[in-house]
Amino acid sequence: MSQRTQRWPAIWRLVILSQTPRIEAALFRHLLDNAAIPLIGSGVGSLLVAWAQYGIIAGQLELAWLAAVYLTIGLRLLIVRHYRARQTTGEASPSEAMRFALTVGLSGVAWGLAGLFLIDTSPIGTVVTITAILAMVMGAALTLSAFLPAFFAFTVPAILPMILVLATRGGTGDMTLALYSAIFLLLIIGNARRFNNTLRQTWQLSFDKEDLLAALTKAHDLQSTLAQTDGLTGIANRRRFDAALQQEISRHQRSGGQLALLILDVDHFKNYNDTYGHLAGDACLQRIAEVLGKHLHRGTDLAARYGGEEFAGILPATELAGALWLAEQIRTDVEKLDIEHAASANAGHITVSIGVASLPGRQLGSPSELIDLADQALYTAKLDGRNRVLSAPEKLA
Repeated sequence: MSQRTQRWPAIWRLVILSQTPRIEAALFRHLLDNAAIPLIGSGVGSLLVAWAQYGIIAGQLELAWLAAVYLTIGLRLLIVRHYRARQTTGEASPSEAMRFALTVGLSGVAWGLAGLFLIDTSPIGTVVTITAILAMVMGAALTLSAFLPAFFAFTVPAILPMILVLATRGGTGDMTLALYSAIFLLLIIGNARRFNNTLRQTWQLSFDKEDLLAALTKAHDLQSTLAQTDGLTGIANRRRFDAALQQEISRHQRSGGQLALLILDVDHFKNYNDTYGHLAGDACLQRIAEVLGKHLHRGTDLAARYGGEEFAGILPATELAGALWLAEQIRTDVEKLDIEHAASANAGHITVSIGVASLPGRQLGSPSELIDLADQALYTAKLDGRNRVLSAPEKLA
């Protein structure tokens, strides 16, 4: 394979699919969406030309030309149908774009052959043939200029033979028609390029708007997430906790299900900060938050930093026994972290105390009532020596 041949795909990619693939894909879809118009025009126009040339040129030649036109129409229909079925892939590859342009070029060649009829035809045949060819070129400017290679592939071979035949017929009128057709071709090319640029600018503005909207939406979502996330631990903050608890209470009041709440406090945390410093304290809270998040992993669960060294966990559809078991797993895993705490009376490492409350939907009131129950259980756990899990007193629950 020669170096020139190897470079062809890269050159074609630059021509067909430039540095704006989204715009190229949009223009190609625009072309496919309007593909039926030139095909219908080609079918009708070819019949008019055949009618005008009937009895002037050989019948077999006329039928062969009609067959060629309709063969290219059928081929283009198949290509368009194939590409429309694959539009969801986003963009055409260079080879696909080349195949499409080649089929359009075949149609242009077929119409260029009609220009040869002008070598020896009647006045009505001349008028109809010239009009049909120019109409097809004008239609190409409207329907194919979204994809300039396809436009040129059709327009140039369709009109050049007619211009050459008219120029060689010798008459003043024929020369005038040839000059007019050449000027018409140049004007059509200029209009096609301008229309192509307009379409590109339109799609660019559309994509810029989409990108801006997507960026604003992403920024809004990020801001909303940050507004509900604790900056230190990465779990939910107090604002999100309050909203989620109210939502779950309302939901469980309707369903009658059991809603559980955990409130966790790090034992002797002030002493830990005083002994090891606030950076160590922050790292300690982050590791505890990881343990809490690991256990509250259901989609409806919520682990939150309640404030300072306190954390909370919302457990929808969870009875007291299940909430107590989960809280004990959390307490044990925190102890297993083995974070040194020389100033603690609890085995020289960080521990936590957890208060648990769980109420059926019919007993749920305001969020503060459930929080008070879990908080009282936590207070009792701390009075009893810390590093333990207790539930709200039975008479309160």
